[in-house]
Amino acid sequence: MLTHIKDAKNFWTVVIDNQTHQFDTSHMEYMGLVECVKTGDSQEFLRLFNTGDSIQNWSDGAFRFVDGVLYYVDEQVHQVITKRIIEMIKSGFDYSPMLRFLERLYKNPSYRAINELYAFLTHKFLPITPDGYFLAYKAVRSDFRDKYSGNIDTSVGQTPTMPRFRVDDNCDVGCSKGLHVGAIDYVKSYGSSGDKVVVCQVDPADVVSVPLDSDHQKVRCCKYNVVAEYNGDLLPAVVEDYYEEEEDISLLSKICLL
Repeated sequence: MLTHIKDAKNFWTVVIDNQTHQFDTSHMEYMGLVECVKTGDSQEFLRLFNTGDSIQNWSDGAFRFVDGVLYYVDEQVHQVITKRIIEMIKSGFDYSPMLRFLERLYKNPSYRAINELYAFLTHKFLPITPDGYFLAYKAVRSDFRDKYSGNIDTSVGQTPTMPRFRVDDNCDVGCSKGLHVGAIDYVKSYGSSGDKVVVCQVDPADVVSVPLDSDHQKVRCCKYNVVAEYNGDLLPAVVEDYYEEEEDISLLSKICLL
């Protein structure tokens, strides 16, 4: 057992090599730290204790944890993303894709779009790529043309784009101008017999609105890149190579999905 003092409010002071380390229930690794104190594992304790510092060092100070709250510069990060990062850390995942996602997200010029996107990301099975894009799905015609007009080529490798100012930014309007992608459950309900489903890579900075009519399961954006045809398998939380089929989706991957 590590040398420690614990008060009635679960505030801990732990001494390792004549250095004191203090934490309470707000620390993202609280349970793990307590277990290390009990087992006497000083090396693991220090690794868990300094998780916030490692995030700050990785980002050159752009990200920082203060009392269990994640900040980007001086902006408090939404709890949806903070929770996902903490879950990835606890499950042994590399959390840098989520930090890169946030860096891209905060380049979005719309404050409203940023906050609406958080609601969209609460749906399950929306993976993040290592460089910070998110993957969503789209139902298309059997010839890979868009279902609405039939004029947009949505085959693998294509990057449909339209001027951002032409995309409807009103989330109260369901079907309107813009390029749409969604969560898999929404896409399956929207598609019909003979349709294809494709996987689309989206930059968070290109999201314009998240319509309310589908319970935050689709987004309107001004650009996406079609990276694969959906084969019926759920993608892991962090996708290393989404151009090839993933044969082994680990349990840890499923745990980290929101």
